[in-house]
Amino acid sequence: MAAFTGAAGEIDVDATNNRVVVQDGTTAGGWPAARLSEIAGGFLNKFRNGTMDIWQRGTSGLTATTSGAYTADGWIVLPTGASVTAAQAGGRLLTKASLQVTGASSVTGLIVKQRIESLMAAALCSQTVTVQAQVFNNTGSGITPKLTVNRPSSQDNYASITADVNAVSLQACATSAWTLVSYTFQANAASYNGLEIAFDFGNNFGSSGKSVQIAECDIRVTNGLATGLNANPPAPELRPVAIESALCVRYFLQITNPKFLGIAGSSSNASRLGLTLEIPMRAAPSLTLNGSLPVFFGASGATGTSSLTSIVTNYSTTQALEFDGGVSPGSMTPGFPVMVYQSGSGSVSASAEL
Repeated sequence: MAAFTGAAGEIDVDATNNRVVVQDGTTAGGWPAARLSEIAGGFLNKFRNGTMDIWQRGTSGLTATTSGAYTADGWIVLPTGASVTAAQAGGRLLTKASLQVTGASSVTGLIVKQRIESLMAAALCSQTVTVQAQVFNNTGSGITPKLTVNRPSSQDNYASITADVNAVSLQACATSAWTLVSYTFQANAASYNGLEIAFDFGNNFGSSGKSVQIAECDIRVTNGLATGLNANPPAPELRPVAIESALCVRYFLQITNPKFLGIAGSSSNASRLGLTLEIPMRAAPSLTLNGSLPVFFGASGATGTSSLTSIVTNYSTTQALEFDGGVSPGSMTPGFPVMVYQSGSGSVSASAEL
């Protein structure tokens, strides 16, 4: 088909790639029509933040220990041997950004992975699925990443997992170059429990001068394609940042400009604060105070300022939060209004990550 030039207006069937091809009389290979699975805009890509545009935790200097850590929204970095650092770097062609992970002394392995929520992974059950990413290898020598696809035994609970694809080798990645890595597999019928897609970049990251970047990530149904290494996957669906940002907030929200309104608690050094979430989260989130936040409060006959230095969750739901905040120094009057506002690097994070 690639070498064939048909008459103008002739329609042929590419039986290898399962698509219709329209000929124009002059172009070898003709003009292949897109399959439905290749048409962007319909949330075909089940990765979130496949563009690496969303970085609520910060865009540089993020440390991932051997326990693993979320970096760019949705993406977990898991080294072995020692900690690594993650940062936002430049993209390849279709995206502005990428996730860059830099090694360090004693690092013996590096995995970048994402867990896909059961409600989204259900669309992949028993389907032929293709995963792809662009990888920039800056380790000084060639690497061959490996792909593992894990499935939890119960819905969104990764305490017990089964490997449906186990450490298969992807395309070899030459040093100092971008490489498309892609693999097509048959998803298990129980993929509705969720999926964990892991890219294992190997053990060539034992110094701070070695790094890898990943961008343009896509995973979708591609029925009709042969399983195994895929040199010609569909063009990735890379959604606009506004859409992707809303999706990411379903799992994690970094509240850097809180302006919480509430009333003073039962003592001079505690306040009860609440927040309604604009986008419902996946589950009731856990709350963490990062640093401290300034507090403006009313008192009997006066006003004052202080700092929020601790929080204890009173209740949290997918749509609303309420917590008791410890204030230091404390000189509030119970029943008077309180406002907590952002200043500097302080924030409150709400996490419903998988």
